Amino acid sequence: MSKVDVLLVGGGPVSLLLTSILVRSELKVLTVEQYDKFEQGHYGRACVLYPGSLEILELLGVYERIADIGFIIQGTKTFKDGAEINGRGWSFIDEALRNSDTMFKFWCPLNFYSFIVSQLSFGIRQKHLEDVLRDFISKIDTDVVKAPAKLLSYRIAESSEYPVIATIDERGHSREIQCKYLVGADGGRSTVRSLGNFPFPGTASPHKWIRLDAIVVTNMPSSRCAVIAIESKKYGNILWSPIDNGRTRLGFVCPDEISGDRGSKITEEVIMAVAKQALQPFTLEFVKLDWWTVYEIGQRVAETFKSGPVFLAGDAAHTHSSGAAQGMNTGIHDAVNLGWKLAGVLGGLYHEDVLDTYTSERRASAQRVIDIDRNVAAFISGHIPAHFGAPPNADANEYLDRVFSANAAFTVGLGVSYSINLINRAPTTDAAAKIGHRAPDGPVLRPGRRLAQPLRSLVRYTGRFWALVFAGILAPTPAADFRALRAHVDSTSPAPCEFLTLLAGPGCLQPAEALGAQPLGNAVYDPTGEVFAAYGVDGAVGGIVVVRPDGIISFKTTLDGVQDLVGYFAPLVRQQVGKRLEIPVQVPADGPIGGENNVEGGKE
Repeated sequence: MSKVDVLLVGGGPVSLLLTSILVRSELKVLTVEQYDKFEQGHYGRACVLYPGSLEILELLGVYERIADIGFIIQGTKTFKDGAEINGRGWSFIDEALRNSDTMFKFWCPLNFYSFIVSQLSFGIRQKHLEDVLRDFISKIDTDVVKAPAKLLSYRIAESSEYPVIATIDERGHSREIQCKYLVGADGGRSTVRSLGNFPFPGTASPHKWIRLDAIVVTNMPSSRCAVIAIESKKYGNILWSPIDNGRTRLGFVCPDEISGDRGSKITEEVIMAVAKQALQPFTLEFVKLDWWTVYEIGQRVAETFKSGPVFLAGDAAHTHSSGAAQGMNTGIHDAVNLGWKLAGVLGGLYHEDVLDTYTSERRASAQRVIDIDRNVAAFISGHIPAHFGAPPNADANEYLDRVFSANAAFTVGLGVSYSINLINRAPTTDAAAKIGHRAPDGPVLRPGRRLAQPLRSLVRYTGRFWALVFAGILAPTPAADFRALRAHVDSTSPAPCEFLTLLAGPGCLQPAEALGAQPLGNAVYDPTGEVFAAYGVDGAVGGIVVVRPDGIISFKTTLDGVQDLVGYFAPLVRQQVGKRLEIPVQVPADGPIGGENNVEGGKE
């Protein structure tokens, strides 16, 4: 009987991304997928990544591998009866990004210093992301992903170190696998969810939608640069989105006259003919139809995402329409949330209680997606739910805009947040740097460099928390507080987190000389004060902000709050955080050390 740390069921982007997080932590992992993905390569499935997902993929080192494949969508338009309507349709994405600090505002350069922000999203079919993730995993371990291989059953042996015993069928041969944890990321018809009797309540919609990918020719303006909404009484709110390799994703309501008889009237020729009718008065010609589907819409969410050593993620945990392109994006947030927690617990870094926060955090987020989607799916289909109390003959597209706008930041992934819990503690009333919310970004300078770089590019995924040490404007008081923190860290082995030191100002002095001690981790300068302001830190006082491995702020204290920091990590980490600081720190009367009092060996 084979033994692994984690057995993952499913070969989609959620399972593969989670696998990539686990294998880089040198854990023993097996991922099984019941279909041969090479035969499935023409399938369309999900095709849009929002900035919040792209930030996660960059954090994990994956974005650079897909940057040259996907299509950068550079605007939005809405048409009705052939005329353009401003401020409708997908314009909510622009609203979410307009005042955001995300670096995923793709741009068109006018010259070296001037550019126009024009990005909305990133069009890439799911199969290309899967290919990249499989390649990423194979470079670490070539024997992790098995396909076709199907989960047949599993049982739990409570007293065992490897409590889950699963039976796998691989090309007609069955074998048993023992694992510490089992993750079902095997889609809406999840075998793991079914075998584990996870309650999966929800509702089904009477609407059917058509989705297709094709190479097409049209006279519709901006067809190869913008995501477009076409408002139609018969075909609902039609989606037009450029995606990778010259393809376009087209989606619309399936007319009743062709969806009857359980779809028996639907053929490839019928799909193309209906698409041409839906796009009128614009013309549409098909060069190559890659894929099409007709599907019913339902909204369901599992009552729990964790039952003992078994987890659900992605569509196995929640299903909904593709109306707001949330499937792959929500699943990516599931994967990184569960991934760093599983890797940390199995690696002996975090207490197992950390895993209990997965359900509370991700289920609340998924439930919000479901609640939004029930309304969005109805509006796109041309119907207004009764609870809106709309007057007769009201326009469903106007209500769609209201819901999209009200939830814009959440939909693009930049407004995903988590409540106070074991990890997210010490809530603050600050308007900036809120606990449980995404860590802000901003330009910082490394010593000796002329050009700034995003702060988040220096806070990459390592599986450990990051402590951002805002040393402040280097007057004697914050410098002394920093040196006390530095001495404490030197007395602690190993430290429970990674460090990055931020100094306010243009960086005229070398960090060690300015601080009077070696910086904690790398040092960067905030020349404009933008980053200090984004995190709500007073440069004259300084502060410490703890950021989770998935880029979420989890704790905040003052620069002299060494014991607050110790208290924060105590219930999270298994290794000793460090004893109380008892070494007296001598602070020179004339401020930061310089000249003959130079720093040597990282200590005073």
